[in-house]
Amino acid sequence: MPKLYTVLLLILVNTPAVVAQRRVREYHLTIADTTVHYGNKERTAIAVNGQIPAPTLYFEEGDSAVIHVTNKMEEETSVHWHGLLVPNLMDGVPYLSTPPIREGKTFVYHFVIRQTGTYWYHSHTMLQEQLGLYGSIVIHPRARKADAPEEQVLVLADWTNEKPMDILRNLKRGSEWYTVKKGNAQSFNRIIAHNNLKAKLKLSWQRMPGMDISDVYYDAFLVNGQRVQEYPLKAREQVRLRVINGSSSTYFHVQFAGGKMQLIAADGQEVEPFMVDRVLIGVAETYDFIVTVPEGGSYEFRATAQDGTGYSSTFLGTGPRVMAPDVPRPDIFKLNEMMANMSMGGMSKASMGQGGMMNTEKGMEGMDMKEHQKSGGKQPGQMQHEPMQQDTTHNMHRQQDTLKQPMQHQGQSMDSMQVKDAAPNMVMEKPGDDTLVIFDYDMLRAKQRTAFDKPEKVRELTFNLTGNMWRYIWSINGKILSEADKIKVDSGQVLRIKMVNQTMMRHPMHLHGHFFRVLNEQGAYSPLKHTVDVPPMQAITIEFLANEPGEWFFHCHILYHMMSGMARVFSYNDYRRNKLLGNYPLKFLLNETNPIFILGEATLASHRQELDLRLFNTRNSLNINAEVGGWYSNKGYEVNVDYARWLTDYFRVYAGGRFESHMGRQATKDSDVQEFGRSDNVGVVGVRYLLPLFVNADLSIDHTGQARLSLDGVWWLFPRTELFYYGDTEKEFMVGLEQILSRDFSLTGSYHSDYGIGGGLSFRF
Repeated sequence: MPKLYTVLLLILVNTPAVVAQRRVREYHLTIADTTVHYGNKERTAIAVNGQIPAPTLYFEEGDSAVIHVTNKMEEETSVHWHGLLVPNLMDGVPYLSTPPIREGKTFVYHFVIRQTGTYWYHSHTMLQEQLGLYGSIVIHPRARKADAPEEQVLVLADWTNEKPMDILRNLKRGSEWYTVKKGNAQSFNRIIAHNNLKAKLKLSWQRMPGMDISDVYYDAFLVNGQRVQEYPLKAREQVRLRVINGSSSTYFHVQFAGGKMQLIAADGQEVEPFMVDRVLIGVAETYDFIVTVPEGGSYEFRATAQDGTGYSSTFLGTGPRVMAPDVPRPDIFKLNEMMANMSMGGMSKASMGQGGMMNTEKGMEGMDMKEHQKSGGKQPGQMQHEPMQQDTTHNMHRQQDTLKQPMQHQGQSMDSMQVKDAAPNMVMEKPGDDTLVIFDYDMLRAKQRTAFDKPEKVRELTFNLTGNMWRYIWSINGKILSEADKIKVDSGQVLRIKMVNQTMMRHPMHLHGHFFRVLNEQGAYSPLKHTVDVPPMQAITIEFLANEPGEWFFHCHILYHMMSGMARVFSYNDYRRNKLLGNYPLKFLLNETNPIFILGEATLASHRQELDLRLFNTRNSLNINAEVGGWYSNKGYEVNVDYARWLTDYFRVYAGGRFESHMGRQATKDSDVQEFGRSDNVGVVGVRYLLPLFVNADLSIDHTGQARLSLDGVWWLFPRTELFYYGDTEKEFMVGLEQILSRDFSLTGSYHSDYGIGGGLSFRF
């Protein structure tokens, strides 16, 4: 930002007229590299003012915020004010709304605080959020109640010892390493042991991978930057816990050993209070609870990772520790059965993305389901009494409950559904205690009516949340961000968006610059949120008033899903891009979600050496495969080079060349044995297609007219052991075993029809 512009902004917010009306709250934040030991290893991280999480920023409603952010790293950065209503230029999405903060530079954010509640801030540059660039925001009302309870901010996070880009590369590779590390391997022996073969075959026939709760293995789960925190509060003291899920991709079950929690706010917005025992907090959501510290100990507030691989603990009180109850670890094999038996209809075919898109106009990007005009009435921005028609497809598993018990969460964790003998509404009795209450969105009731009063213009859209775990691509309506047009918006219209999750992963969808209504059973009192969890194979409808001109990001807040394409841009028709963004073209943001990856695997064995190398992005791939005979086998070789274009998630066409030479021996008529050599260099075109059961088919024809069909695949026999196979119509075949040692290394042994039998080591890079 030009220095003159910065000075003018500071003069503006500090003029007597402005100061007379608003208090200026000023912060200085310095972003720099640091080292941490969260996962029992020293690793590089990103700190703000030398700490992780970043400092809590405190404001009062009506304050004028002036925040100086200085970048001391050797790469650009940014800060997004998650959930805050700010001018578009201050939103902090580099190349879309705000200039990136270059190395050694300072950017001054300035905006008026227009709300109260619990919020947070984080980097919106590449994968920096995973490295620690996140912090909390607390906004109090101008007139605080004298009897307000004590407060404690709890920022939940996940930590990995790996570089975040290496994680994304490993996910793009399709490796099962993280599943192995979490103990969730769905190998053949475990499938048989859990009587899960039928479900697994059904899912594999639809080219759907086995269920897993999360994509990444994490080395630690943190609260306020530590695995364990202690706050020595007095017995019988009430405390307001402002809980923020600042993780990159982990949902957390939260519960308190001291009894029920009173939930009083969601995403910063107050709701009618209610008592609850356990809440599943989606990535980027915030919830406020009131708890009372019992006597006789220090009581645990536990945040358990949804996949059951760990938790963080916050102890409130003094004395012996009282632990919160354990959350049952999800049974992935029962989840497989549930998904395989679910009546998915057309969704099953579409669950893996563009290749199986529903044949419906409702799924087309930006296409309205309907758009109608209503005359008369008040302005569309006014909240009034008319409840909007609800979407109830998220309640597909719900049973009618005649008791006054909470209904099953439209976002109820699937891992909870596997609890033995639990009713679908997930309300269970604890022996000798009150009813166990597990949170669902239908419990959220706004304190004031949120329904729009006869809006003049309602635009309805359907967003199918699509993905491809096989290639690790996440999309909306089968398109990643760089392939989709901006969604044009007229100021004053109400947008009603039905999000249909056609994948087996949860997606916390976040809209910048706005609050939206999550349409639930509360009708006109449906809650306002900025982030909503859309569970697997279910649908949720939101609606918001387009009253904040600009270009606003909308995306899945699981960091690796967003960076793999699950995002869109809402662009107001009356918005003109700020001149400050003239040197920062939007294509840089689009390219972030469609980067070029280089992946390779080299096998060094006694009978053959092989190199697989891929240079690829979402739709294009340059492939090199080379193999040569080993130390004692025939010294032949084969090299295949081609460029492939993905037309759907399963189907691609390619063109390239094949270069091969084979040495061998054969008997003559005189019973003598003589050596022979054969060389072929041909141009080829072909198609590749992923068949059911994850069998790769390759049909090619060379320039001489010779056709070749090959099939290959992998069977996961044991948690670290895979059987691989290959065969083609030229009678070349191979079968072998691979023992996974680590993310990058495997032992391998195989028999190849050209090179014989042998073993060695594979290295992935």
